[in-house]
Amino acid sequence: MSDLATVSAEIAPYLALAANSLGTSVITAAQQRIAERTVTAGEGFFRRLLHRGDDGLGDDGTRPLLDTRRADALDELLAGLDDRDRQLLSTAVTAWLRAPEDHRDAPHLLDHISRLASAAGPPTTNNVTATGRNSIAALEIHGTINMGGGTGTQDGS
Repeated sequence: MSDLATVSAEIAPYLALAANSLGTSVITAAQQRIAERTVTAGEGFFRRLLHRGDDGLGDDGTRPLLDTRRADALDELLAGLDDRDRQLLSTAVTAWLRAPEDHRDAPHLLDHISRLASAAGPPTTNNVTATGRNSIAALEIHGTINMGGGTGTQDGS
């Protein structure tokens, strides 16, 4: 959750700014790209915002400034999230976009992310160990395993 919390705190003001100045369809597209892992550094959502030609993404004293350097840094943060955090972020953005318009600000987005991450709990870690002849240590197997070396009987005789 710490990576997600850090990234969310960085990107929330810019997502809110984009949603309110460019419309929710822009953020919906970003949400889909986040979930599908197609946001990568250098060609991501925030860099694309700069090329939309919208002058609403500047610094008027109350809004964050989005320049090329900052856009690339934000896209790099998104690209660094693992699949679980990307799904949580994507789901939170979807819920946030469905909220009333007066709730489409950075604090409300962060609230959605925090609630979803808390409900999801910590990531699961599995330690699998095997010992002995012909042992297999696996969390999940899809397919057939042939142990080989035997004469066709269970005990190898």
